[in-house]
Amino acid sequence: MIQVRISEDALQDLNDGYLFYEAQEAGLGDYFAACLRADVEGLKISAGIHRVVYQDYHRLLSKVFPHGILHRGEVRRVWLG
Repeated sequence: MIQVRISEDALQDLNDGYLFYEAQEAGLGDYFAACLRADVEGLKISAGIHRVVYQDYHRLLSKVFPHGILHRGEVRRVWLG
């Protein structure tokens, strides 16, 4: 299985998204975090199949929220950043 590493910048983006959605409605931030966590977990299986949008960066579009996850990687590791 592929190892996924998340950069500090990407973690901050996830936290900012959580705070934004939580301010819209109580509990929505938790739902956002759970949905994006599931999308990131899916990269362990599907990394590398998504559209290349810049150099060697692929983009996975979130299934629920209007967010994209940029990732690049080797066969056994994926970096989110």
